[in-house]
Amino acid sequence: MGRTIRKVVLTNLILLAGSITYQCKEDLSLDQIPFVYVEEIINLNNFEYNKLNLVGGFVYIEAGVRGIIIYRQSVDRYLAFERNCTYRPNDECALVEVDESTLYMIDPCCSSTFDFDGYPTGGPAEFPLRQYTTFQDQNLLIITSEFN
Repeated sequence: MGRTIRKVVLTNLILLAGSITYQCKEDLSLDQIPFVYVEEIINLNNFEYNKLNLVGGFVYIEAGVRGIIIYRQSVDRYLAFERNCTYRPNDECALVEVDESTLYMIDPCCSSTFDFDGYPTGGPAEFPLRQYTTFQDQNLLIITSEFN
């Protein structure tokens, strides 16, 4: 009977060790998006930024970690969001885009959705998108990471 008890205890120890190892696995969903310095100046009169003439308009620019979404929130307010999704940001496909409905942003890879304040509204993402500082000087829009 002593051997049976030892086997049960040994089996339970192995299961416990396996459980602890599984629970201590690295959680890739908490990886950080790397910081990159951003200082972009776009001329709002350029044809390629024509969509920004209307409230609710958006464009993508190549800057930041994986690109930036510039969104015109109101007549005098522009927002700029990092396209790198905050859920598993090191995944190759972790790229946020404006949904074709233009009502929200989505990472098609993990199905996380974000409102136009950058906050997650669905899917596994728990953290908001990185937001860059924007300010307008006449027809120039400056996007920078300096104040974030």
